[in-house]
Amino acid sequence: MKIDAIILAAGKGKRMQSALPKVLQQVAGKALLQHVLDTSLELKSCQPHIVLGDQATLVKASVSAPKNSTWSKQVKQLGTGHAVKQALKGLRAGSIALILYGDVPLVKSSTMNNLVRAAGKSSLALLSFEQQTPKGYGRIIRSSQGKVLGIVEEKDATQEQKKITEVNSGIMAIASNKLEELLKGLKNKNAAKEYYLTDTVGLANENKIPVKAVKLDSKEEVLGANNLEELNQLERNYQLLTAKEFVKKGVIISDPNRVDFRGEVKIQKGSSIDINCVFEGKVEIGKNVIIGPGAIIKNTKIGDGSKIEPYTFIENAILEKNVTAGPYAHIGPDAHLEENSEVGNFVEVKRSKIGKGTKAKHLAYIGDGQVAEKVNVGAGTIFVNYDGKNKNKTKVDKGAFIGSNSSLIAPIKIGQNSMIGAGSVVTSDVPAERLALGRSRQRNIKKK
Repeated sequence: MKIDAIILAAGKGKRMQSALPKVLQQVAGKALLQHVLDTSLELKSCQPHIVLGDQATLVKASVSAPKNSTWSKQVKQLGTGHAVKQALKGLRAGSIALILYGDVPLVKSSTMNNLVRAAGKSSLALLSFEQQTPKGYGRIIRSSQGKVLGIVEEKDATQEQKKITEVNSGIMAIASNKLEELLKGLKNKNAAKEYYLTDTVGLANENKIPVKAVKLDSKEEVLGANNLEELNQLERNYQLLTAKEFVKKGVIISDPNRVDFRGEVKIQKGSSIDINCVFEGKVEIGKNVIIGPGAIIKNTKIGDGSKIEPYTFIENAILEKNVTAGPYAHIGPDAHLEENSEVGNFVEVKRSKIGKGTKAKHLAYIGDGQVAEKVNVGAGTIFVNYDGKNKNKTKVDKGAFIGSNSSLIAPIKIGQNSMIGAGSVVTSDVPAERLALGRSRQRNIKKK
């Protein structure tokens, strides 16, 4: 079944008090419109059709959409029905039109699929939900037998109709050829003088097209944002929904209200997330990983059994199995920590590989380094990688011991099982099995 997703993104969003169009405001680090686009593309054989308004050029340049997407512009804002008309020319023959909104980012792909299936080739299906304070929403009008007769907008509702608590989300699905016929019958005889998409429900009944209302269990999926306060609420709703999905899969989250997921995050069962953690970009966390409070993790893969201590910052890194990092460590970009390695408090690792079982537990900087397995990097060690013009490499072979407060002036190689005496400034290669001392001789001078 072909699905044509019509995404209405023409709203100005004046109440956002922002130079950005409303659909480019962000939830979880991603534009509202991008959320809707990405979710719609999870549907099989789905082609997006985006209807833009003011700042169309900026919106189109700011989101990522497949090449087969179509873009149209609603020059005059004459209502949702008029907006949908702008996309009709791009719809494919025999498709189901799924009408979505660029400022309603939390609708699940499963919900979209259910709506499309309910519509099929012959029906109009709309998404409804219960709202105990329904002011501002279109009310679902049903017959005494429960049949959907139409939708009445707030501006046009009678006092009796305003008491109805089943409301319209605005999201609907219908065969594209039937949608085109219904849109021809729209009129703007209402208080706003607009062409309401919701009037297609009444027209469908007149044309003997069955109308189905698919009622959601949770309204959070279909809430939008018209101002910054509502945008903040959308952010929290997104984070709570995401946290709940992880909990269902066996992830332990200390407080779902105090964790942020801002990207494509995958976490395996048995792992635990403490408070105030932030995950950004593409993050993969294995089984039985412990993430301490305040950790920030970006575009990183963490292996099974690893432990991230509090307030550790990790970006663009790979941590293999049973790695310990932190507290207060800075790992990445382009860091690779092999299994059973340890990077401790106030250690920075950048553009470097740390071998199996290697330890750098205190106050060290490892930049542009290739550190083999079972190396000990003492407290205060600096890989001096920059000469004022170029970044240079430091290579440390297996089993080497770097004494505390040492400076390794790159480019340099430290041989296997060699030892660097504490406080040394090492400027040339150290052969295997040697002790290197590169410090001033101590002199004890008698006081006068």
